[in-house]
Amino acid sequence: MKDELDILREVGSIASAHAGSALSEILGRRINLLIPSLDFVSSAAAPKKINIDQMGIAVIARLTTGIKGQAVFMLEEKNAFKLIDLSYKVSEQDKKSDLLTELGVSTIKEIGNIVMSAYLNAIGLMLKRIVLFLPPAFISGTFDEILHMVLSSSKSEDYMLLIEAVFEEPNDKIKGAFYLVLEAQAASDIRNACQQALKEL
Repeated sequence: MKDELDILREVGSIASAHAGSALSEILGRRINLLIPSLDFVSSAAAPKKINIDQMGIAVIARLTTGIKGQAVFMLEEKNAFKLIDLSYKVSEQDKKSDLLTELGVSTIKEIGNIVMSAYLNAIGLMLKRIVLFLPPAFISGTFDEILHMVLSSSKSEDYMLLIEAVFEEPNDKIKGAFYLVLEAQAASDIRNACQQALKEL
């Protein structure tokens, strides 16, 4: 029997297909965006679901229309460099540095923007709303520091949609994550839309 998470997985699959197509066009190679896992938890419980000790980078955008909250695209540092190298077709022997350049930051922001737009457009279709967000910001640090920054303005009744994202190309799989920090009303609206979708099945 299907439940709310099954509906959100289907929404995520639609978003992944669109994001994968857009990334394939930009990177000039076939990219599949997969969703191995998805969960919907309270903001207070979210840190327990995430390995917070790793160093990472994140692209964060505040939602302004349709639903209230924040969208977060997060990567471990090593996976961020893998995505940047894919973008510029850098081979293993040609890698020169593990320091992020301005071009590298721009690349991660662009990829994050594609992933966030795909997921938020799919959720907007489910809610029958237009979901828009402010230009994303780039931050780096431990996952713990990033999450603390993201959740600093959250309330106890807020929720997080946790989506594992895997960028799959012929030679590698690059893991990342997409998080939606949702105000209580936005979480309720999404759950109601899921329930309505379940009734229509």
